[in-house]
Amino acid sequence: MSKSRFIELMAKSMGECASAEELAELDMFLEQFPNYKKTYEVTNALKGSGAQPAEAKPEDINGNLEEIWNRIKSSNENMEVDIKVRPMFRWQWVAAAVLVLVTTGVLFYNRAAQQDTLTAENILHEIHVPYGKTEKLKLPDGTQVTLNAGSTFSYPEAFEKNTRDVSLTGEGFFEVTKNARKPFLVHTARLVVKVLGTVFNVKAYNNDKTVETTLLKGKVQVELKNNPEKKIILLPNEKLIVVNNREPKSAKPKESKIEYQVTELPDVRPDEVKETAWVDNRILFTNEMFEDVAAQIERKYNVQVVFEDQALRTEQISGLLDKESLQEALGIIEMTTPFKFRVDGKTVFLAKK
Repeated sequence: MSKSRFIELMAKSMGECASAEELAELDMFLEQFPNYKKTYEVTNALKGSGAQPAEAKPEDINGNLEEIWNRIKSSNENMEVDIKVRPMFRWQWVAAAVLVLVTTGVLFYNRAAQQDTLTAENILHEIHVPYGKTEKLKLPDGTQVTLNAGSTFSYPEAFEKNTRDVSLTGEGFFEVTKNARKPFLVHTARLVVKVLGTVFNVKAYNNDKTVETTLLKGKVQVELKNNPEKKIILLPNEKLIVVNNREPKSAKPKESKIEYQVTELPDVRPDEVKETAWVDNRILFTNEMFEDVAAQIERKYNVQVVFEDQALRTEQISGLLDKESLQEALGIIEMTTPFKFRVDGKTVFLAKK
């Protein structure tokens, strides 16, 4: 085998474009001429050791190939050199070009992967659920979310960071996929709920008097936005109620009052938990103020409720609304509460009898 043929086979081997026959020819040659084996090993080192392909520079590759050529030139074997110089340099540049292509490909792949990651982290999906509807969705990590009427929810294309962050205005029921290394965080205007894997409900409408977090399974940690040092731990069947103070910062401070409280849920069947009844399109209320139930009626039936008699707002009412029409639902409440109603399009007017 001539030296040029040897360089040709080495170049093809480096570029991983040699056929099985050519590789066999090169192996056979190395068996017969051990002195060339060192040169072959140096050549392979360009790929397998030292700088990785992603770090290799064309000028370094060319320099290493030049060094290999100089070693071959200085060998003591009795071979003609002059007639081999041109094809050898041709294959030197072929090898260099192959490695440059490999290097460029690796760099392009890495940059493309980084770009994809950045894009996935920065792309946000935002869901708006209109009144009269609920919506279910599955997040990239497998977490199941059910959103109540009048809710806005946003989440990234992929959870690439150390935490799984989502934002909620309104109400959502979460069944979080467990991942101990990546906590799941629900951000609302008043608080942040941090979980690893659990089932819970967050109610955080801007116009409601309170923000509520109800835990059914697992364990959650709640952090108040205005008091981040305070960590509130909830256990199953506990509910955190936070006062939704919407007064401007310039307002004069009022008498101190309880900012939040943790209560236990009644010992009832899962389908009788009023905090999550909405997931099944029901409204379950026990001794609640009429104005609070009216807010739920607005979301469920996509209407606006107007109290013509303000005293009705604080009436305590109880009941269950399931598949009834709006007229039927108001009729059920009317049976136990002295009021009358009229419906004009999408507006419901309530007044004392």
